[in-house]
Amino acid sequence: MPDCILTMKSRTQAESARRIAGDLRIPASVVSVDPSVTRHGCAFGLRFSCDTAGRLQSALSRKNVSWGEMIGARR
Repeated sequence: MPDCILTMKSRTQAESARRIAGDLRIPASVVSVDPSVTRHGCAFGLRFSCDTAGRLQSALSRKNVSWGEMIGARR
């Protein structure tokens, strides 16, 4: 499955999301995102396998960790 990236406003948010992904045993890493790629100029993101997107987004919502866009997958 290809990788997806959830964009985030700060490295701190991305690190929080990475820890939540780890709790779910979803391999993930914090990456820099070119601000021109997103509509909101987000500079960080969380890279993970697209097949885990639903579980990860649900967990982030429960923990009140916001994200911007999903890059690399159809919604």
